[in-house]
Formats: sequence, C-alpha cells, structure tokens
Amino acid sequence: MPEIRIDPITEERVIVATERSRRPHDFKKPDAPPAPAPEFVPTCPFCVGNESMTPPEVDAFREAGTAPDAPGWWVRTVPNKFPALAPDSHTDPSTEGVYTRTGGYGVHEVIIETPRHNETPVVASAQQWREVIRMYQRRLQTLAQNGRLRTALIFRNEGRTAGASLEHPHSQLVGLPFVPPVLQRYIEGVARYQSRHGRHPMEAILEQELREGMRVVNQSARFVVYAPFAARAPYELAIAPTTPALQLATMEPDALTEFADVLRDALRRLDAALGNPPHNYMLFTAPFGGDGAFWEYVRIAPRLSIDAGFELGTGVGINITAPEDAARYLREAFTASG
Repeated sequence: MPEIRIDPITEERVIVATERSRRPHDFKKPDAPPAPAPEFVPTCPFCVGNESMTPPEVDAFREAGTAPDAPGWWVRTVPNKFPALAPDSHTDPSTEGVYTRTGGYGVHEVIIETPRHNETPVVASAQQWREVIRMYQRRLQTLAQNGRLRTALIFRNEGRTAGASLEHPHSQLVGLPFVPPVLQRYIEGVARYQSRHGRHPMEAILEQELREGMRVVNQSARFVVYAPFAARAPYELAIAPTTPALQLATMEPDALTEFADVLRDALRRLDAALGNPPHNYMLFTAPFGGDGAFWEYVRIAPRLSIDAGFELGTGVGINITAPEDAARYLREAFTASG
C-alpha cells in the first residue's frame, strides 16, 4: 500500500508508492548504450589544449613551471562563461510597488575535473577524484573570505536530463549573497527538532540508520551513505559525516580523502546498478561565518522520474522505489576498488 513519509528535519511529505516499486533494471534503457566518448574533443572548451575557449582560470592544480591557461593542469577552475550571478553586479535593492529586485551579485565557477573528456568520476582513478574534492575545498575556502557572500553551493549535473550542457566532466560552484530556501528550511528544521527533542536531528537519524541498517548503503570511519527515509527520488542517496565538526572547508587531508572515496563509491554503485543514470548531486555546506554547528551533507538525486502536475501542484514527491529496496540493490552493486 502507498504510504506518506515525513522528513524529520524539513517535515516535507513524500508518497512512497510501494506497490509500484521498481528494480534497477526497470530504469535501464533498452536501447544500445551510446558510443564511448573520446578522450579529446576539438570543440570542447574543457579539453586540454582548448584553454583559450574559457574565461581565464582562477585556480588550477598544474605541473610546476606551466603557465596559467595552458596545458599542464589536472584540475582547473574557471568562471562560468554564462553565469547565473556575476561579481560585477550590485546588491542594492529597489522596489516597484509590491515587487523588489536587487542586482544579481554572486560568484559562479566551473571546476573542470580532468583534462580528459571521458574521465567521469566512475572511471577516474581514486587519486584524480581526490584532487577534484581538494579543489572543492580550496574554492570554498576562497569564497568564504568574500564578505558579500552568505553561502555557496557545490553541485554536479550528470547527463542532459539532469541539466548538463557539456559532456566533459565538471562540477559547479555558486556563491550566493543570501541563504537559499532549501538551506533555510534545513536550518529552521534543525532548530525546530532541537527545541522539541534536545538533540540534533542528524545525530538521531544516523543513530537509527546505523542501528537498523536497512537503508545504509555504505559506511566508513567518518561517513555514512544511506537512502533517506523520506527520499523524494528513486535511488536517492545522502552522505553525512558522523559529526558536525567534519566540514568540507576545514577537513584535514585524511578526512578529505575519505570523503572523496565515499562519494566516488556512491556514484559507482549508482552506475553499476542503474547504468550511468542522469543525476544531480549537491553539497550542502555551512553558511559562511556560522557557529560551526552546521551538519553538512550531500544529496545525490538520480533523475529517473519526472515531476508532473501532482508534484508541481502540491510540492509532494512520489517515489516509486522504496528507499529500503533501493539501499539493498545499491549495497549489492559491484564496485571495483582503485
């Protein structure tokens, strides 16, 4: 029978239509897989040798002695050529009757994860992916010094239906002069739960997930990967540290390496079970200048279903795969080490 589940933090509702529960192979496309992508594409602005096609880089990990905006890099960060927000805008508000607008101030960067056009996180070496996460940390630390920004979101779109306009592996980082609604609901939900129960909801969630085990997909010394109880999307995953002290901007190198490996493992499990599904992941990091008690987390949302009239009209998701089933399939998914 269908059931309504309530997220313990945001109190958002999700309908889990368990009678329509679908196995991983039900989501795989029956068509022949696309031809493998080449290592280099002459027209791709993110491929090595095409650095002149992007705005000048703002950061890079590159070989000693190599010049900026030239070959020799292994991870490269550039301003987004078509930014959602721009650092040359203002933030002064103006009103027109009931309406208010401000300039679109912010920072929008692209983190090019590899010089190779076909080196996705699923096939990249563990070391290459660790370098990507190290760049995440470095850019987050840099943006945190900007007093005009309140927070930043790091996200990755995989596949055209997930919003990726370029195939070359890349992530994006957007620095915002405000706290966005999704993050604000989380912050308010945490405060509400703590006032009622006297503890952080993530502490309670991880305690129950690890005790029951049915929704846990993977676990390391410092991180837990699990299918959320009120997952909105089929095969949705969350990654949470075991303590709020583990924040991306301040993680020590060994914790950062562990986080990179756990995230890569989760993506490889999704690939093994579902055949490289389109997906988004979002790293919800602490607002700048906070008190250090913010419990960071990652949401990985495969794009296996489409919100229709009911979802758009109510804001209530319908998940056709029970999170417990999804976790079991992903636990069993093969992932090679290395």
